[in-house]
Amino acid sequence: MASEFESGRNMTTIIAAVAVIAVISIAGIVIVMQIGPGGDGGNVLTVLTRHDTAIHEAYENAFLASEQAQELGIVDVVWKTQQAQFWDTVIDAGGIDVLWGGGPTIFDQQQRNGNLEPLTSDKVTEILSRVPDEIAGASMKRINDAGDVVWVAAAISSFGFTVNHNFLDTYGLPEPNNWTHLAQPVWGSILPTATIAMGNAPKTTSNTRIYEIVTQGMGWDAGWQTLARMVGSANLYQGSVETQAAAESGEVGVSMSIDFYGYSTQKQNPNCEYILPENETIVNGDPIAIVKDTPKMDQAEAFLDFVLSAEGQAVWFTEGINRMPVMEEAFFTETGQENTDLYELYNQTLENQGIDFDDELSLEINSAFTAYFEAVFNDPHDSLVAVWQAIVEAYDAANLDASEFEYFANKIGDPVTIEYESENRKVTVAFCQEINTRMATDTSFYASMQTLWTNAAIAQYDAILSELLDYLS
Repeated sequence: MASEFESGRNMTTIIAAVAVIAVISIAGIVIVMQIGPGGDGGNVLTVLTRHDTAIHEAYENAFLASEQAQELGIVDVVWKTQQAQFWDTVIDAGGIDVLWGGGPTIFDQQQRNGNLEPLTSDKVTEILSRVPDEIAGASMKRINDAGDVVWVAAAISSFGFTVNHNFLDTYGLPEPNNWTHLAQPVWGSILPTATIAMGNAPKTTSNTRIYEIVTQGMGWDAGWQTLARMVGSANLYQGSVETQAAAESGEVGVSMSIDFYGYSTQKQNPNCEYILPENETIVNGDPIAIVKDTPKMDQAEAFLDFVLSAEGQAVWFTEGINRMPVMEEAFFTETGQENTDLYELYNQTLENQGIDFDDELSLEINSAFTAYFEAVFNDPHDSLVAVWQAIVEAYDAANLDASEFEYFANKIGDPVTIEYESENRKVTVAFCQEINTRMATDTSFYASMQTLWTNAAIAQYDAILSELLDYLS
């Protein structure tokens, strides 16, 4: 299964047919080089994307065969994939016409940076009218301060988990139905065997969105407490592909999942099932936008016209992609009518009562948020697991009652306090907002903050373990 944001056609194909971006980091400086034909001709469209190669290939073939492309003589689509932190550099280098995929946070940042073209032409206004303004309470269009749409959703995503029923049955584990359930001691009852797979936040935007759902939906402190308990029962993986594969292969019983990974796993392994957490998820619109002042405005608009047509939306049903279209009309096409199971999941997604999610807050704290997750959960994972396992074993042995268990378990995830600028500062939403810009732009500051957080977390885990052992003795 390809990563949701993985770069990569076969290298021979890349060299022969598309532009490759080489990003070289030297002393903190990012250099972008164009290799091969860059898509300078008017008959070539260049798309910067976080989508994987399966989507590139399916949409390129369908678009180039479409009336929209043929009317303008478009003969090729050049795909450029890059991590989100390098998008500004790639856009500034020139030659990008369309931005596509990766979730709202990336596109909201590009809007702040002035890289999105307002979608105001008569043609695009008609295209936008095909897409609902909201789905399940989530905005499918982003409006700038002037009242103009700057990005529109081309697909929707939900966030949940994939369960492997064979694993659950083998170990006598229940089927979970929400995040809160995954924080219960039963999921740590067979440690050191992990029961859950979670992705390290800086390495997977989809898993990060799950962690944001937990901290926004439950409240900041309670959310981190819940995540700590989940991480204690989990293996951590350095990407969403590896995280998903752990449930699919039966290595664990539950994996964090964006919906289309869950659907694909469900199709490939009948022992697996994608589950929407009851009242604890959100729907995201996955954006597409035009780069500001592209000289290929007509070609870019033609691409939007195709992607946001019923036929273009039906390309999401391609085997191996299995994504949820933003337009219900896709299900009424010939291809859509062959995907009744996905239509059922589509309606289930729309009916699910989610949380009120603040996209603006996500943008304001994203760099600090992901760095903190890595610093307190990923890097000192062994220390966290040790104290969580000790608490669970004491509870299972009836040496702790329910209230005592909650006392010790919740202390694990309490946001840490560090000395910062000669003051003791707890990691709060406000503190993350305060430092986020520096976390995003200053690598030395980023590293120093992570070191402080990791050291504080280890000290916290060790202190809780000592307190527990003293209490039990």
